[in-house]
Amino acid sequence: MKEIIQKARVFAQMVRKFFEAEPIDKKTIISRKVCAKYNARKYGPLHIFIEIAASNFPENYQLDEDVLKAANTNAIDDIYHPRHMLYYLLSNAKKVDSPRQPLPIKKSYSYMIWQIFNLSKVNIVTTLPKHPRLVEIREETLELSASKAEILILTSGGDYFEVNHLLSKIDLTNKYVIICSAFDESEIRDHVLYRVDRKISPSFGSEKECLLFVDEIIREATTIPLKS
Repeated sequence: MKEIIQKARVFAQMVRKFFEAEPIDKKTIISRKVCAKYNARKYGPLHIFIEIAASNFPENYQLDEDVLKAANTNAIDDIYHPRHMLYYLLSNAKKVDSPRQPLPIKKSYSYMIWQIFNLSKVNIVTTLPKHPRLVEIREETLELSASKAEILILTSGGDYFEVNHLLSKIDLTNKYVIICSAFDESEIRDHVLYRVDRKISPSFGSEKECLLFVDEIIREATTIPLKS
């Protein structure tokens, strides 16, 4: 009897699991919201690829209709690859205006470092805390850390430039933004929607070189930026 009851329980669990929907992660929910926001079907036959690419934009960013329409007609290499469509949209999307105010002159500055990968013999993550004028910020969430830090040292966020999502959530007015990436500077400027003050490569010849670089950054961060 006990064996029959046990089998019945197992069967009931299997049936319940079959009918239960898989949980939807936050990124999927945001992607669906973005697709619905643009209703890309009206922009032409490539609407599916446009929707997929647009879903990689920050939720609070609005793509211009002209850019979406042009994505259907302009020649793009390997246009059927979502990443190539994303690059087209990022390159043609309007950049967010976020002027920088210089940091005040003081003894120390807070910084946050995100997803920096070492491509040299110098470990950037462990070297930066050795600088006497830097204080690392580590809060409960990435966004909170970024909002409190004065100097942001970030990667591009990979091939899909996910750094845009982080930068979209914080006020950059009183922050100095550094992108540390293997991408060329032109690619960073082209595909990051928000202000980038400095692009660097993740390689230093020595700890001394890395710490001298921090001195240079502090000088730049505390200087009024020249108008281009």
